[in-house]
Amino acid sequence: MKPSPYARKKVALNSDMNVVPYIDVMLVLLVIFMVTTPMLTTGVDVDLPKEQTKTITQSQLPVIVSLTSNGEIFISYENNIDTPISEPELIDTLSNLQAKGKADGLQPLQVMINADQNNQYGAIMGLMANLQQAGIQKVGLLTGTPLPMPKP
Repeated sequence: MKPSPYARKKVALNSDMNVVPYIDVMLVLLVIFMVTTPMLTTGVDVDLPKEQTKTITQSQLPVIVSLTSNGEIFISYENNIDTPISEPELIDTLSNLQAKGKADGLQPLQVMINADQNNQYGAIMGLMANLQQAGIQKVGLLTGTPLPMPKP
């Protein structure tokens, strides 16, 4: 007997997983991430100077000027540690140290300001103006390690 042209043939089931839809989904996700990633960049556009730098060699320790929250000024240099000082004495002392360093052929005097976090901005700016009057050109601000943020 001749088989019917309309009869179904029995074909073994295909047990392999069809990965084509998964590949399509992955390609769509890849395109989405490629499009959205450049938009995630945030920040301020700053034109930084481009210069060659070298390692810092310090021939002398920096002078540390401390300013407490009640306006008292202390200076630490060489063998004088946390010596209380007035503003006119500070200017004279730093001018003398600057002149002594130049006479000895040392690098310009570097001063670090160690100010209490509760100080007024004007007090710190006044201290920096005094440093400028003394001829100091390199001034840095000391900071402590940041405290961890409290959990809500």
